[in-house]
Amino acid sequence: MRVGLAWLDPADPTDRAVERGLGGALRARGHSVTAAGPGRAPARADAWHLNLFGRDPRPFIARAERRRWRVVTTLHLVLEDYLRFAGGLGTLRRLARLGPLTLVCRAQKREFARLAPSLARGALVVYPYGPSLPEVPAAPARTVPSVLCAARLAPYKGVDVLLMAFARLADSGIEARLRLAGRDKSNGALAAFARRLGLADRVDFLGELSPRALAREVSAAAAFALPSRRDNLPIALLEAMSRGKAVVSTRTGGIPELVEDGRSGLLVPPGDAERMAGALRSLLTRPGLARRLGRAAEARARLFSWDAAAAAFEPLYHA
Repeated sequence: MRVGLAWLDPADPTDRAVERGLGGALRARGHSVTAAGPGRAPARADAWHLNLFGRDPRPFIARAERRRWRVVTTLHLVLEDYLRFAGGLGTLRRLARLGPLTLVCRAQKREFARLAPSLARGALVVYPYGPSLPEVPAAPARTVPSVLCAARLAPYKGVDVLLMAFARLADSGIEARLRLAGRDKSNGALAAFARRLGLADRVDFLGELSPRALAREVSAAAAFALPSRRDNLPIALLEAMSRGKAVVSTRTGGIPELVEDGRSGLLVPPGDAERMAGALRSLLTRPGLARRLGRAAEARARLFSWDAAAAAFEPLYHA
């Protein structure tokens, strides 16, 4: 079967991960795969799989309606945020007429049921990700331990809360560096905030990294933090867990479906800098705990794979 993956932007790291991971798994299962997105016109396909991240899909929807394409849609973002700029529930109704709607976690299903009960009844939950960072040599331990956060530097990711937590760690005398990898959506405001907190010499703004460079950062980190205010199923968190890293994140969206608090990571309330600082302090001062959580995180990440996602989507493409 010829499967088209849309509406993927090759400049976006999460879109690239889906194209590389899901596309590779589908090819391994005998399908041919093409991709379409900004700057890439749709080619011919037997079924299209539209992945909705942070861009307006209506140009693709209009073409699919004209040509009567079969489209499976995966809704990746927090719906309440996404619907504000993508045509609202009308866009989702148009997509539901083109084919099945799939959601990335059970928490998103609950949100969908609240926002659009009639559409939510037919929507399926399919965990759509697997680890896909390239293998790199193990990094030597850094003299000063580092905490990595890989995320868009945007308000919903809560990086400002992580900076406040790090300021508390610094005040308590804990030596550590914070490494922030991701596209800066704050226009420099977070770097200025770090300076105001007195963290200029403790925080590294790395920008957007290649998959190999990100894999090296994950390998070298003592722990991984994702302080999201809102989220669904963050692939960056899964990547860190798959490399055996102890993780700290928040109880929001689908994150508790990925991280079992106290077993495969530590979870704190979103927006709580004090609790975030306490969780990071535990990992940085108790290496035995960090190792135990890292081993459990790696085992937990094995339950999520691109091949399992491809197997779940196949019947929807064929239907």
